[in-house]
Order: sequence, then structure tokens, then C-alpha cells
Amino acid sequence: MLRISDIMEKEIINVKNGKRLGFITDINIDMNEGKVISFNITGNDGRGFFYRGNDGQVILWNDILKIGCDTIIVNIGSEMNIDDFR
Repeated sequence: MLRISDIMEKEIINVKNGKRLGFITDINIDMNEGKVISFNITGNDGRGFFYRGNDGQVILWNDILKIGCDTIIVNIGSEMNIDDFR
């Protein structure tokens, strides 16, 4: 079993480009179905766990590939682009 407090300590990594996306700040649950719908995350910019700025991102439950010991691997966005490294 996985606790909410455990999952919120894990860093989100995008498998498509290897970028660190940040940490979970909120979990959206469908109360009628009893299922997790998505996670809100805040960028990995050092503003702290409780930062509630407008630059957050939503990760859908279906985009999660693996929940590991320290990280959550997601599959979102476009493939890695060579221009990202220039």
C-alpha cells in the first residue's frame, strides 16, 4: 500500500526527455469512483514544498509509468530534441 505522504516526497521524472519536473503538491481524486485522476506538481525551482504559484503542471494518472523508491517516472510531452542541449 502506498500512502499519500510517501508519494508526495518522490521527484517526478519525464522518461521522454529525462527532465526533472518537480514534486507533487496536490492529488486530484474522483470521490464517486474512488480513483486518483491526476497530480498537480510544482516546478523543480527551489521555491519550496508549499509554493502555490501559477507555474504548476498537471500529471494524469494514466501518464505514470512507474512509482519507484525515490522517483515517479512519467511519459508526457514530446520526444527529446537535440536543440534542448544547445
